[in-house]
Amino acid sequence: MNHKTVKNYSVSFLLFFTFLLIIFNSNPILANPNLKTDDWLSYSVLSASETTNAFFGNFPPGTYYGEWSVVDGDNINYNITSVRENEINGTLFLGNVSNNVTFFDVRNIDVAFGLTLGIYPWNGGFLANASNWETIQTLIQGTNTTVTEIDNFNHEIEGEQHFYSVIQFNTSNYYGQFSLLHYHSTSGVLLRASTSYSLYELSISLSSTSLELEVQTQTAGTKLVSLLPIMLLILAFPIFRRRNSRGIK
Repeated sequence: MNHKTVKNYSVSFLLFFTFLLIIFNSNPILANPNLKTDDWLSYSVLSASETTNAFFGNFPPGTYYGEWSVVDGDNINYNITSVRENEINGTLFLGNVSNNVTFFDVRNIDVAFGLTLGIYPWNGGFLANASNWETIQTLIQGTNTTVTEIDNFNHEIEGEQHFYSVIQFNTSNYYGQFSLLHYHSTSGVLLRASTSYSLYELSISLSSTSLELEVQTQTAGTKLVSLLPIMLLILAFPIFRRRNSRGIK
């Protein structure tokens, strides 16, 4: 296998110059009303292309932050530094302890653009606006994307399995973009993502966070099992009643 790093600027440059031609309408992005400074999210890199990528922020102003790359097993961390009504800022860490880059003053919409964690003109990033999923669906009409509500989505955080209600976005060949994004339905936190464009690929999974995520404590199967004793008692009650009425003990 050729492990030579491939310089791949096509993803960011093509998207960047395409979007420069369009006036962006900023949609509200505050996902969680309880989000505050010093909150953080940490993602494990499940897989990544062997590419060196140029990280451009969203337009305006389309800031160039620098080059970045990750490999399987690396981390991507986002530490919140400020929260405004329509803007989330933070520090973005990509890589591992010995080989990493850190970008400062990165907006959540910059994350969406730079990592392809959104579907133009929607900028999902790590924190989607969960206050109105219907508006988001309207924004991404015509993008070859299906939106599905999923209950009991199994996801591991800090070594523990949990079940969440999620909104799934499945984008198939939208001008070359393929993305499968899973967002926590009530907080808007990105739980899992697989996205690609040209030679660029990235799959990540939320491994830990300071935010409390609403959990579905039981799956449908577990609910059925928990109700089974009650159902058996209800069915058995007429039999016990008939036996008692006949004096059978």
